[in-house]
Amino acid sequence: MKRIIILPFLCSSLFSNELELLQKDKQEIRTLEKQIIEEKYKSSKDEWIGRIDLSSTINRTHSFSSENDNLSKSISIGFSQNIYQSGGIEFSIQNAKDTYNQDLISWENENIAILQTIYETLLNMKKVKIQIAQSDYNLKNKHIELILKKIQYEAGKVDIVELNNAIMSKNTQFKNTISLKNSLKDLEHELSKYTSLRYDEIEILDFKHINKEKFIKNSLDLKYEKSKIDVLNTTYKELKSSYGPQVSISTNASYSNNDDLTNNTNDDSSSGSISLKLSMPIFDITKDTKIEKSKLEVLKQKVSLNDTKNELDYTYEQIINQIDTYEQYRKTISENLELYNDLISVNATSNSAGMTSDYDLEILKNTKQINEFDLKINDINIKLQYSKLYFMTKAKS
Repeated sequence: MKRIIILPFLCSSLFSNELELLQKDKQEIRTLEKQIIEEKYKSSKDEWIGRIDLSSTINRTHSFSSENDNLSKSISIGFSQNIYQSGGIEFSIQNAKDTYNQDLISWENENIAILQTIYETLLNMKKVKIQIAQSDYNLKNKHIELILKKIQYEAGKVDIVELNNAIMSKNTQFKNTISLKNSLKDLEHELSKYTSLRYDEIEILDFKHINKEKFIKNSLDLKYEKSKIDVLNTTYKELKSSYGPQVSISTNASYSNNDDLTNNTNDDSSSGSISLKLSMPIFDITKDTKIEKSKLEVLKQKVSLNDTKNELDYTYEQIINQIDTYEQYRKTISENLELYNDLISVNATSNSAGMTSDYDLEILKNTKQINEFDLKINDINIKLQYSKLYFMTKAKS
């Protein structure tokens, strides 16, 4: 059986090993999206470079009054290039790089979000499987309780209300088992949206604790917010430079040929030119507002970055607090297990002496097993909390 290991680190992005978890179509989509980002960068970083234009015309004119008939042909090639733009060329190239970096971070975050969904679905499937087994033990206890209530009712020790409550309690527990099994099927369907691998073909590794400083420093949200500042900043500088002096150079070469079909004569000519152009916007009523708006967008994004840091701090404390709560649950459950061990030991002795029924001992053993399942479920809940911390950060190998 093929087993895929979800590695507890992601380096700079989801590499081929991680993408192999996905269905073939989803792998191809992720790959194509990255290629689109790369092609977009290649195009945008060279947009400042002028293009070479080639044009050609053929024209024939005929005069009915003078019976003149002419055929003219021409071809020309020209090139125009900005060679100075008050730093605008450099800012244009840098803006392309910053945008490329932002797009890659966004692409990477989408990959990680997919992996997080797969991983959390696997953990939830594992938890529901345990809950189903736990529900079976609860159902056994409900069945025993019903038998005891029936015996007591027949002996006149309880009324019909208590017996009916025992019947309803067993039915409710049975419905809970069915509901859990349906939840497991839903999770299996959810997993199949992303991968063709089955639950038992993917090995789940534990995630470790991340301290707050590392959590905030490596936050994917923070990294993306920073990349937005870079893009807006170079956009602002590029806009300012567009209102400064610009120098461009233009060249052109042309050739033309004219045939006088009436007089059977032919003329041709060729020419070339080169020019240097200096230009600068003198007046634009929207200049100040455009520049101010662009500047404010940079300032707003810097404030947004600090706001994101504050939110991350709160999120971290919230998750750690939930983990602490589960740790307290673990301690309580462990104490309960010790208590049930003692009760089972005492009851086993009295049961051997015929002082207590087999039902009492079975209920205690079942309840102990239910608590052991609670301990496993609690551990999975802790792992789910740690996975939130992990997937919100750019983990290092």
